[in-house]
Amino acid sequence: MLKKSWFRHEAMSTKQANRLVKQYTQKGYHVEKTLNSDPELWDVAVKLVESGNNHPTPRCMINKLWNSPLYKNSTVV
Repeated sequence: MLKKSWFRHEAMSTKQANRLVKQYTQKGYHVEKTLNSDPELWDVAVKLVESGNNHPTPRCMINKLWNSPLYKNSTVV
């Protein structure tokens, strides 16, 4: 069985939230829309399947100045 977890889209307008809920619902995902702490904005949470085959970050996308451990990792492409 595939593992699912919640993904949150935060601080969206009513129009954006409704469009997102409609898109996820049409695809058959479980969606929850809740009011944000700012009463003019909405948060949308959707339960998505976690990807098991995450590709490594390309070395060209990592800045050396960030001193990232990914840059030092030999498994990074």
